[in-house]
Amino acid sequence: MITRLEVDGVPAVLSPTTGPMHAGLVFRVGVADEPLPRRGVTRLVEHLVLDGPGATGRQHQPMTGAEHTFFHVRGDADEITTFLTGVCDALREPPVDRLEQVRDRLREHREQGDPLALWRHGARDFGAAGYPEWGLDGLTAEQLRDWIARYFTRENAALWVAGEQIPAGLKLHLPPGERRPAPVPSSALPITPAWFEGSGDELAWDAVVTRAPRAAVFANVLERHMVRELRQRDAVSGPVRTDYQPRAGGTARIVAHAEALPGRREAALGSLADVLAAMRVGRIDPADVATVVRLTADGLAEADTRGGRLPGQAFNLLAGRELKDLDEAVAEVRAVTPEQVAEVAAAAYGNGLLMTPAGTGAGWAGYTAGPTRSESAVTGRVHRAVNDPRHHLVAGAGGLSHVAGGTAATVRYDECAAMLVWPDGARHLIGPDAITVRVEPSLLRAGTRLTREADAQVPADRWITMPVREQIPQPPPRQRRPLREVLRFPRRRQP
Repeated sequence: MITRLEVDGVPAVLSPTTGPMHAGLVFRVGVADEPLPRRGVTRLVEHLVLDGPGATGRQHQPMTGAEHTFFHVRGDADEITTFLTGVCDALREPPVDRLEQVRDRLREHREQGDPLALWRHGARDFGAAGYPEWGLDGLTAEQLRDWIARYFTRENAALWVAGEQIPAGLKLHLPPGERRPAPVPSSALPITPAWFEGSGDELAWDAVVTRAPRAAVFANVLERHMVRELRQRDAVSGPVRTDYQPRAGGTARIVAHAEALPGRREAALGSLADVLAAMRVGRIDPADVATVVRLTADGLAEADTRGGRLPGQAFNLLAGRELKDLDEAVAEVRAVTPEQVAEVAAAAYGNGLLMTPAGTGAGWAGYTAGPTRSESAVTGRVHRAVNDPRHHLVAGAGGLSHVAGGTAATVRYDECAAMLVWPDGARHLIGPDAITVRVEPSLLRAGTRLTREADAQVPADRWITMPVREQIPQPPPRQRRPLREVLRFPRRRQP
């Protein structure tokens, strides 16, 4: 049974456990809150806090996700008290003297980007997970303190404890603040289902659906179908997996991953496309649904005995969502039918985004290519590429457009999500839809003028300073026609 409590102004949930006592402190902040110039700041805070007193030797597990950051610890009451007290102390007085040490350690273990998130959401909110942690290198101690003051506060936190009672000596002395709602997911996809080409043998698919037990069941049924079709029947893929990621705003992201066997990229893509299409029209084995429902219900019951449901309940507290006891949760899962799973499958298919292996595409399966160009270009001054008539940049009062082959990529200054800044004058402007315009002065006529204008127009808080480049792009050699060709075909003036 889950009991709701409050500790030093922080809402808490408590439940007995049959295993070791454990606890966690969660904050409503994650990667989706990070603008690109601050990408990585939340993980930097997480590791800076755990680098301080109270963390050494503890069985702790910190985690920064899309919407939440939490600090989890296992141990007896005294160990939990020491750890969580140390976390709160470090948040009140951040140990910024260790900033460079922690920064160096994180540089060695940078997180891998999520290309599906980037293509679906662009360069903002949930799309930030698709970009490098550019903020690690340039964040100052003052910027770190500002981030902590905004998000790591008493009103933006929740506690969970798996044990008989809250440790008597536990004090959560967090600074005051306000509850920060999760970002609303944006979309960079004008048409779905959509596809884009990935790299290597990996293929993946995701969809955003209504958060519900039937959606979680669908994710697991999808994995069973993928195992049967891609691995066992067609033998075109290595391990496959799916993931169900509930969000605070009432939606959930479902992700499927597979890796094509060598030389089987197109075959693996075809098998996955067939699985998704079949489930879309209701070709779902009721036995699969029954098995997943049973396993899910059993898993909930087992998790409840060891306090495994508590983190999700703490997340629900922060989102203002209803807390459900075990019987309610199990009853909702057991009520899921094959017809409901088919409804989720159809909705997910229509909203889907498919990442194909390198060298393949999914237009043949009815998917629309994700956008790589803008709908329009700015009007203004033209800067032609050096020795390359196929490209030019247009500098307008409100932004820049790269024009090639009759299409344009446009970033407007007032919407620029980030600008990468190199010492040699190069500037890469990233729009909210993830469209990028690259200014390379060495490749453009009067290119340095573009650099000066971009610097004057893009706010400094959106700049990301990049290191010196080992190689600066150079224009292609000028193509000269042989003299004999020029003489052989003289141009005649028309009357």
